Amino acid sequence: MRVLVVDEVGYTCYVHTRLLEELGYEVVCASSGFEALTILEQDSEIRIVFSELVMRELDGLDLFLKVQKQEHYTDDGQLEAPMFFVMTTLQPSDKSQTRLVERLELAKKLGITGVIYKSRDREELKTVFSETLRTTLGELSEAAPIDICTPAETLCEVVKDIIEAKNLEAAEEFYNLIIAQSEYLEFFITSSQKRAELA
Repeated sequence: MRVLVVDEVGYTCYVHTRLLEELGYEVVCASSGFEALTILEQDSEIRIVFSELVMRELDGLDLFLKVQKQEHYTDDGQLEAPMFFVMTTLQPSDKSQTRLVERLELAKKLGITGVIYKSRDREELKTVFSETLRTTLGELSEAAPIDICTPAETLCEVVKDIIEAKNLEAAEEFYNLIIAQSEYLEFFITSSQKRAELA
C-alpha cells in the first residue's frame, strides 16, 4: 500500500518515510500541502496520507478538506478519498496553544481518520505508526471483504484462451505481468508478517 507523508521540514519527512518503509509501506513524500495535492491528483494508488497539521500556506486541515473534493475513478467506479491522519507535536494534555488546539478539534469534527501525536523517540513513533495502521487497516478489511474468486476465474480463462490460440507473444507478455503482480503480493505478505511480529 502506498502512503503519502506531508511535512515542510525535510528531515522530519525523511524520518517518517524511513519508519513507514521499515513497516513495509511504499512511501511518497511531499514538502508542502500544495505539492501533496498535485501528487494525489496524479497518483490514485495512495490510500493513506500522514500530514503535519501546522504548515504555512496550506495546513493539514485545509489539505484534508481539499483532498475530499478530489475525484478518482476505476473500472469499478469512484474511489473513496484516502485515509487521512494529521500529525502534531501538540500533546493531548496541552491546552496552552489555543489556536492549534482549535484546529485539531475542528479536524476531528470534520472527519479525519485520526491524529498522530509525534514523539521525539524514534522507536516510540514507529510503534505509534504501527499500531495506528494495524488498527485502521484491520477495521477496513473487516468492513470490506475482498472477492478473490471472480478475478481468479478470469485469470484461468485468459490463460486458457492464450494457450488455445497458441499465441506465444501474448503468453510471454501475460506471464511477465503475472510475475510482476506476484512480486507485489510477495512484498505485501512479507511486510504484513513483519508488522504482525512488531504488534
